[in-house]
Amino acid sequence: MNTIAKIVSIVTAIAISSLFAAKAPVAKHDPKQDPLTVWIMPNGASPQEKLEQRLNLFTKRTGIKTKVVVLDWGEAWNRISTTLSSGKDAPDVLQLGTTWIPYFASRGEIKALNPWLASIDSSRFVPVSWNTTHIDSDTAIYSIPWFIDIRPVLANKRILKKNNIQPEDVATFDGFVNAIRKVKNSRETLDDGTKVSAFAFPGKSDWNIPHNFAPWIWSNGGNFIEKDNYGKWRAGILSPKTIYGIAKYLSFVLDTLVSTDALQMNTAQIVQHFNAGELAFIVNTSEVIMQTRFDGAKGGLNNTRIGKDSVIALPIPTGTEGSISFIGGSNLAIPVSNTRPEAIDLLLFLTNDENLNSYTKQIGMLPTSKRVLKSWSKDPDYKTLVKMLESGQAYTNIPEWGDIEQNLILMFSAIWDHLEIPALYSEEKIYEILNNYSKEINKRLNYKNASNLTFAEFRTTWHKALGIKDNRENRHIIEQPKPVAEVDSGFSSTPWIFAIAVLVGFIFAFNRKKKQ
Repeated sequence: MNTIAKIVSIVTAIAISSLFAAKAPVAKHDPKQDPLTVWIMPNGASPQEKLEQRLNLFTKRTGIKTKVVVLDWGEAWNRISTTLSSGKDAPDVLQLGTTWIPYFASRGEIKALNPWLASIDSSRFVPVSWNTTHIDSDTAIYSIPWFIDIRPVLANKRILKKNNIQPEDVATFDGFVNAIRKVKNSRETLDDGTKVSAFAFPGKSDWNIPHNFAPWIWSNGGNFIEKDNYGKWRAGILSPKTIYGIAKYLSFVLDTLVSTDALQMNTAQIVQHFNAGELAFIVNTSEVIMQTRFDGAKGGLNNTRIGKDSVIALPIPTGTEGSISFIGGSNLAIPVSNTRPEAIDLLLFLTNDENLNSYTKQIGMLPTSKRVLKSWSKDPDYKTLVKMLESGQAYTNIPEWGDIEQNLILMFSAIWDHLEIPALYSEEKIYEILNNYSKEINKRLNYKNASNLTFAEFRTTWHKALGIKDNRENRHIIEQPKPVAEVDSGFSSTPWIFAIAVLVGFIFAFNRKKKQ
């Protein structure tokens, strides 16, 4: 009976406790007390700390707490895609690369901001930046420009001075080539014996491949995609101007001005060599300029070799159509699933002129505001970059661009892969790669009326860009259009081409000797 009595007592106690607990008042959850969450990527050194410094001001003014989450660029796309498509656990405000805006907007996953256009004031922003806020030919606005990623030629001032190279000497493509040769021929080594190279850029192991090709293509009048006479998008890879620009960029490797060893590196590795004073020129983001003004404790480069040598930003060398730099950057948007009215207040706060100025000065990217840029143009290290915005160009803002960019990465990676062994270089292989990926891009754009460029037509433009003159003895040769296989069989025609070339050379030499 004692055991039974104990069990009854325990059950009774639990029942009574549950009864009182049910009657106890429950505090209602106030969503306004939840912090507003902002998702960003690693912008500059200490990205979370720097943004939190700005958000502390927002909390003081509104009483609303905030939380910053930093996503690595490598994981950002997948995590943001998953979150926005599901609508679960989405942030209140998030950073999106400018080329990502059309994709998420077309899927209805980020909020249209037209009701707040008066507060946003589009006239505040530089056109090249504002154009990234929406889908091409669409009037709905889905984001607000946050910062601009413009990519100039960055040069080591000490190396330029030692070789008596002035900024105006590298203003043209030919001038740039001459400057590279001058540094290369100087055969300088650093105190530790490291060889100083003139110019380098990453190859197939990089996420920036299309960005690296873009300025050389655009400066020569080409483009990755273009509209036909009926306003429909199609691949522009095989247009003569695009081919000309691609050839000009490849010429740095073909003329041995850039070592093929660099093609195994990514952007971070190339920048590391530049910061170590081992490179005279690179083309990259402008943040390194600002980093040289801060010491290592603050994530800066003041005490490194590039901090001591100093860096200068120069425009992209002019091509046939001028100097056109690549412009990217990031915008801020609100997930469509967000229901908190305070989110728009936070978005407007982060993109007001005061914050655009303060935040971009911390990360070294350019602000998107015209008024703020006017003050930046007084900075001798940044005035060139501000001027470059007038002619700079961003990618076409269409929903398909993300897939197209992946095709471009694969295409240029295949080209760099082919150029790794200079002895196997083949114009036919370059043509085959460009032709195949041009077809892939047209498929993605649902464009079916593309006309094929023959190998003979391709070679004419290719030789013009590289300054190759056909031999007099070959003028009588009439080349027929060459069909290109859709799938690489894995059998290279290069050995046969080489053998035939040797045979033709032998016959020509024999006949010439016989005539003598």
